[in-house]
Amino acid sequence: MDLKFHAFDKSGKQNTVRALTLAKENADILGIKDILIASTEGYTAEQAVKIFDPNIYNLFVITHSFGFRDGTDQEFNEVLRQNLEKQGVHVHSSTHVYSGIGPALHKEWGFWDYSNIFARTVRKLFSDGVKVCHEIALIAADSGLVKPGSDVISVGGTGRGADTVCWIKATSSHNFLDARIKAILAKPI
Repeated sequence: MDLKFHAFDKSGKQNTVRALTLAKENADILGIKDILIASTEGYTAEQAVKIFDPNIYNLFVITHSFGFRDGTDQEFNEVLRQNLEKQGVHVHSSTHVYSGIGPALHKEWGFWDYSNIFARTVRKLFSDGVKVCHEIALIAADSGLVKPGSDVISVGGTGRGADTVCWIKATSSHNFLDARIKAILAKPI
């Protein structure tokens, strides 16, 4: 296959448009219509809808869960959520697979559960964005947004914005060992 790959010199928001463009180019090459976008406050989602036409692609924006950050209800902009949904974009907020109750256990008793250890390991070995891409694919399958076993293009990042693109065979978190990261199409070095 003639896929397009890119290594960013550094992580961060400045890579968002390039990462999303690369995601679209590869989605078109592979014939994939299910596109997963991680977006905390809405910047990446706004950029994604400029690149992916919601009439052509199934665009799923996965946000942080409600209460993810202490002192906040929902970080994703509510007006933007409504505008995106009017355009046919699915905006989804739910518990994160790798950080459900683990942070509370760590805060209280100082230990990490297995899912948090796994997430920290993937971050260390690959990147924050690869962990995010894998996690939102699990969330999307768990929520019925995508069918387990289907191929998706997943876009994540480090902190804010997008800098990582993966081609993933999605599966539910219950069967997460069946998931496959078929290709890391972009990530920071």
